[in-house]
Amino acid sequence: MGSSHELPARANLEHLRNEAKQRLKDLRARDAAARLSDAQLLVAREYGLPSWRRLKAAVDDRERARVFAAAREGDVAVVRQALERGFNPGSSDADGRSLHQLAKILGHTELELLMRDYQERDERSDQVKQAVAAIQSAAADGRADELRGLLDEHPDLLDARGVEFNKQTALHKAAWKNRPECVQLLLDRGADVRIRDFGDNAYALHFAAEGADLAIVRVLVEAGSDVDGEGDDHQVGVLGWATCLGKVREDVAAYLLSAGARLNIWSAIALDRADDVRAFVRRDPALLTARSSHNDHHRTVLHHAAAVNRPAMVRLLLELGAPTEATDATGATALTIAAVEHADPSILAMLERAGARLDLLGALTLRRYDLAGRMVADDPARIGPDGRDTIALHLLVAKRDADGVRWLIEHGTDLNAKRVLWDCNHTALHITAERGATELARMLLDAGADPGVRDDKYQATVLGWAEYCGQPEVAELLRRRGVTA
Repeated sequence: MGSSHELPARANLEHLRNEAKQRLKDLRARDAAARLSDAQLLVAREYGLPSWRRLKAAVDDRERARVFAAAREGDVAVVRQALERGFNPGSSDADGRSLHQLAKILGHTELELLMRDYQERDERSDQVKQAVAAIQSAAADGRADELRGLLDEHPDLLDARGVEFNKQTALHKAAWKNRPECVQLLLDRGADVRIRDFGDNAYALHFAAEGADLAIVRVLVEAGSDVDGEGDDHQVGVLGWATCLGKVREDVAAYLLSAGARLNIWSAIALDRADDVRAFVRRDPALLTARSSHNDHHRTVLHHAAAVNRPAMVRLLLELGAPTEATDATGATALTIAAVEHADPSILAMLERAGARLDLLGALTLRRYDLAGRMVADDPARIGPDGRDTIALHLLVAKRDADGVRWLIEHGTDLNAKRVLWDCNHTALHITAERGATELARMLLDAGADPGVRDDKYQATVLGWAEYCGQPEVAELLRRRGVTA
């Protein structure tokens, strides 16, 4: 065998396949029985690899590294070219992040929109889409007998992604909706636990850890799911989904830790593990000012301790030097978050003693309307078109706080102000469309909110958001009001 040579820096499979086809012609000139696999093996060995499969893997790895390097730089042209050549938009880097997640994390908006477009493309036939939708509906609703029949009829659609924007599999649906019989059926049929959805870049295990029974978490781990699951959109891993997203699931956390999941400072705070928190800060004092993901408004660890209602952690973090004046992406301090999340009164008292002060959002959340009124009387512009507190309307809508929304309307807040929330500059009315908050949408429309305003990222109206997010009641309300686009 001749000496091997290096793969070209930009080797691609199309070029190598053509090389193998040319080599096959040479082989058949000497041996008519020669096969393409023989030629592929020769090509692989010339590049110093023992098989065509290993050569293909080497090229894939090199291409993945090149594309992700381009994505980190925000080089849309290179990524687009790779996608046009067939690069898988669901590919992950070594940290489990997809191109879409990476673009969001780094703020490369043009790349994020490109990836969203590619992830949402669906060239399957209507018949296939209907079958996928039926499988996923049965899985989500727990109709195991119906699911079994559908899988018998369509075994090739076991791991098919859904037709919605998040592109989940049936296993995601069954785990998310806590359907143990359907989860077991899907696993028995060979469902792949390693598939991440596109909405959160999360495994079925992430969703199970957040809300399903421990038995489902256990069966997914035993089926081979990655117990860490780094790279999800919340940037907290599977253990973080069990502890940091509104509920602290002690039983699930204990099981995941026993199965090898690793703590980080966010999950350690949620689990009230003081020694671990001290150790994290001792090794890296910068963690006291670390920021969470865009999904959680880039909160600090002190915000997080208040949000998960951990008085001992708030006390410890203050002792360690966590700054009380730090604000998250919405402008809220940890004291405001404590108010918004209805934390233990001792947390509010500790933060106030440490020098924190309520802002308008905190005052409204605590129904301190006297204080809120004085704030607006002293500075009416704060809730005007460019006021720093117009985002309070967005946040109260997201929390479905009708009383707070009504107070802001009565005090003249700018209903059409656009503010950046979850990386998109949009109005409070857009949020009602995203969340299906029909009554709040009606309240805002009655007060004069303009449904024709487009967000700055997707250039979509409120009706567009309602349709995209699958909120038919809000969409119907808008149409009854004469909105057509």
